[in-house]
Amino acid sequence: MLPAVWSRRWREHPMRRRVDVFEARVLLAVGAVVVVGAPCVGTVAGWSVYGHDRAVAAGQEAALRPVRAEVLADAPEPSPWADESSRPAALPVPARWTAVGGEEVKGTIRVPPGTVRGERKDIWLDREGRVAAAPLNDSDIWVGALTAGFGGGILTVTAGAFAAVLARDAFERRRTADWDTEWDQVEPRWSRRSA
Repeated sequence: MLPAVWSRRWREHPMRRRVDVFEARVLLAVGAVVVVGAPCVGTVAGWSVYGHDRAVAAGQEAALRPVRAEVLADAPEPSPWADESSRPAALPVPARWTAVGGEEVKGTIRVPPGTVRGERKDIWLDREGRVAAAPLNDSDIWVGALTAGFGGGILTVTAGAFAAVLARDAFERRRTADWDTEWDQVEPRWSRRSA
């Protein structure tokens, strides 16, 4: 049914109206914009986030330095009864490491559950010697870029679908108004009633 209705809008026939042809052209244009625009928007968004995150990672690497810390206490094992979503990814434990000036520092670091005393873990220190989050790695950068790219493409498709629905609704209201006008002209003759 749909292909017959769609093709009717393009062919010459007595039931075709100007609004039908205009609607078909508008929907074709919206579809073309979405097909071309979604990959373009996704690519631009992805590369933009990639460049930004690379710059952030470079700044973080310049401001932070890695050191190896020795864990001073066992991190508890996760409860076997806890479901995966409630298990912590990292737990705070005491540790020691060598600071920039060569002195030994004790503090708290976060390690995976089940880490045992004596293990060595890489941590990052800022210029003041405080424990800091690790800089963005290549995996983090690519995940952010791909997420932004797919998000931009999906947003473009959603906007195009929304525009198509609004256009269809507007054209349907126009057709209904035209049919009402024509019916007001035809109905008195058809029912043999005076206007």
